[in-house]
Amino acid sequence: MYTPDQFLHKRPSGTKAELNTFAKTKLKEFFETYPLDDSLEYLWRMIQQSFYTKSRILPNAERANLIAFYEYLHTMILAASIANDELKSPS
Repeated sequence: MYTPDQFLHKRPSGTKAELNTFAKTKLKEFFETYPLDDSLEYLWRMIQQSFYTKSRILPNAERANLIAFYEYLHTMILAASIANDELKSPS
């Protein structure tokens, strides 16, 4: 696992083809790991857990899964940003 500083500031680099491959690969990996319904559920649970309540604390395994989901989501946002930039640039 990355330290926060390493993870938050890590950006993909390479040729246009390499970035395109990165984006497609990460999007595919994300949705293979977290299908859409699971993604929406985990995202909602992350929001809920950000408002800490003593009545419901997630077990360690569930917390670890949410952290992994966040890391995938972070990478997916980077990949989606690359794809979006590609769509915006003139052919």
